[in-house]
Amino acid sequence: MTLTHGMLGVAVISTRLITGLLMTVLFFFERALKDLSASGFALVMQRFLKITRTHPLNYAMVLVSGLAPIVVLVTLRDDPDSSAFLLTTAGLLAFWCGPILTSRFVAQPLYGVFLGWKTDAPPPDWREARDRYFRANVVRGLGSAVAFVCFVIAAMIVPL
Repeated sequence: MTLTHGMLGVAVISTRLITGLLMTVLFFFERALKDLSASGFALVMQRFLKITRTHPLNYAMVLVSGLAPIVVLVTLRDDPDSSAFLLTTAGLLAFWCGPILTSRFVAQPLYGVFLGWKTDAPPPDWREARDRYFRANVVRGLGSAVAFVCFVIAAMIVPL
């Protein structure tokens, strides 16, 4: 096994884990959140974010998924027109534009807003913030899923 294969394998596994988590949030967690009152939503999000927002596993998966493809691109630099190089590049861009940048510039600021709410009296526009969070999750989920597919296909076609 070459370094290219190994790092593509790491990228596939890590993006699969993140994609699975994001799809769980999209299809199960958001359904539960959608039916909550303002106070209920604030309470659940504050408890959820206290656990997940700064968890080391979250950082590790994002860093691995965001950096492993760069190693692959370096190993494939002699053949930048190859399908494996182009797919890895597309996957890397999808991951950076989906989960990483959306989290940094949309979700993280919203988390600060949610954590600043009084659970017994959320602001009147709480639904707008909730809906922005839901839309950010769609972007993050799609970006991660596209990256995962690109990395899987690249891993299947990279020459031995």
